[in-house]
Amino acid sequence: MNYKINKYIIWFPKKEIILKLFNFLKFFLSKNSRIKHLNYLPITMDIEPTTGCNFRCTMCQVSSPNFISKNMNFETFKKTIDDNKQLLKIKLQGMGEPLVNNNFYEMVEYASSYGIVSEITTNGSLLNENNINKLLRSNLSRITVSIDGASSEVFQKIRVKSNFDTVVSNCKNLVRLFKKKIIRPEISAWCVVQNDNVEEFEEIFSICKEIGFDKLTYQFHLSGWGKSEWDEINRTKKIEIDLIKEKIEKIKKRGELEDLEVNIFEENLLSFKKQCVWPWESSYISKTGDVVPCCIIGDEKVVSFGNIKDSSFKDIWNSQKYKNFRSDIKNNKIPNYCKNCYQEYKN
Repeated sequence: MNYKINKYIIWFPKKEIILKLFNFLKFFLSKNSRIKHLNYLPITMDIEPTTGCNFRCTMCQVSSPNFISKNMNFETFKKTIDDNKQLLKIKLQGMGEPLVNNNFYEMVEYASSYGIVSEITTNGSLLNENNINKLLRSNLSRITVSIDGASSEVFQKIRVKSNFDTVVSNCKNLVRLFKKKIIRPEISAWCVVQNDNVEEFEEIFSICKEIGFDKLTYQFHLSGWGKSEWDEINRTKKIEIDLIKEKIEKIKKRGELEDLEVNIFEENLLSFKKQCVWPWESSYISKTGDVVPCCIIGDEKVVSFGNIKDSSFKDIWNSQKYKNFRSDIKNNKIPNYCKNCYQEYKN
């Protein structure tokens, strides 16, 4: 039997324990107050290693003809971590495929040296034997693979330039090798449900069970990335959860019976009553070092609160621009680039 690493299990370097615990206590006591000026720093953060990707997924802004691919350099990553030693966990993923960045493993190691565990979301195409062996030696809390179809036809229609058979084979090898470890990260699948794959909703569960994933998450909300053109593109792809309620309940029951946890991702289905928590709980550092509100936007060209190469993250976190943003979200004065996530603005 082996045991998955819980996402918040961390081996703290001794000198970081007090900093992390003290910040976590302030975070825990204050995060629901929704004040503008925060006396704590986030305990989790998304950091984008790259916008480079070998796929051109139909619902992703990376497939835009004018989207520029760029790697985060190690110095920018190092500055982000040095400014945020209070962090417990980071997600090393953004618009691109994280394994494209040649400094990826060095990033994981550097974060780990400060007691920060990392998780990634990958398209699975680069999970060759060499990369899997490197991942086996890394301090990762979760590895998530995007599985958007149960057949080559559907998978490759959505994830353009992919190879379904290669991804499935890589994932099986990943699971096989990691499950030999006594202590290992969670290995999960993530499916963005849309009109091109909704007919394979149940088959996607079956293929994920066959591969051996620990968990499968279905996401129904497609982001517009804070851009009107992508709002229009992805609006045509959306499937309403209510239309397949019976299928969802059936899959959840299958998950319980077949030991594959099934989740429905709803964190970015917001409303005036269920407001966004990102401005108070986390942040997103783009490949350029810009501080962006969240991963749902994921592009500093839409909005940036500052760049960690020019200022400390602490100063940006409580800058006037960030505080104004918190105030707007609290008072339901939703910026245009955030409206895609709010029910009040759905057609």
